[in-house]
Amino acid sequence: MSELGNIESAVIGLITGITSGSAPVFKTVLSFPDPDRKAGVAQVRRHVSPAALVIYAGRLRADLREAVIGLPRLTILISAEEHRGDAQVAGQGFDLLEQVTTALDGALIQTNRRLLLLDEQTADTDGTHVVYEQRYAIDRVAELTQPTFNAVVLAGANSLVRVVVGDLSAESVPFGFPGIDGEFRHQLGLRGRPIEWQGQLRTTDDAAMNTLETQIESAVIDAAAHTLIDAWGRSFFDCVCERFTRVGPRKRHPVTGQALQSFELRFVQLSA
Repeated sequence: MSELGNIESAVIGLITGITSGSAPVFKTVLSFPDPDRKAGVAQVRRHVSPAALVIYAGRLRADLREAVIGLPRLTILISAEEHRGDAQVAGQGFDLLEQVTTALDGALIQTNRRLLLLDEQTADTDGTHVVYEQRYAIDRVAELTQPTFNAVVLAGANSLVRVVVGDLSAESVPFGFPGIDGEFRHQLGLRGRPIEWQGQLRTTDDAAMNTLETQIESAVIDAAAHTLIDAWGRSFFDCVCERFTRVGPRKRHPVTGQALQSFELRFVQLSA
């Protein structure tokens, strides 16, 4: 099966696996080949609710500067009962949306593909049934393992971290000789190389975030040099943790309720 087919099957499996008690929530979960919304709405309404269709909807715009193809998109159509004036039935549609979002948004499939909810809206309603539309991008995760410092996952197991390795530079003193063209240099040796961790700290709640931030600040206070290993398995010896910066205010994940804090953590490799 193709990669797109495998992604589609994995998403169908995630939605099918949503249960209430021990019973599946959805009566029908199928793929549908037509990306036209009207055709999808007509198709999902033919099935007993709750039902869901998974539709490949093309790709996002390519990054022309980097010559990189756009990310694949999936559309999920969710059919639910909606009886006007019946608050209990009306709320079931919102429950389905929340359950699907919890199951899919941020989920890692096919080893290195992550689903990201782009938007959500009502696609159709007639007073007895409502069809919701969710659109997801499928990103390819480059860094699958968390970086470590002194053999510790310093940013936490659930955080999103990018490692940016700075320039390796050498310092020298230029000199010359009278009557001889050109410049000569005395090499003074390599200088410190900056390495930054950038991203978002993620913890289950504020108490866990406070503990994680205290752990990071302790690493800054510690003057000893340790080994840093990034997600690619590259080792950088003799590194010190120099600065921890919180970027913006602490936030809350809209679905999971996790505590979120964007951050930058600067290291310096003293010797390469």
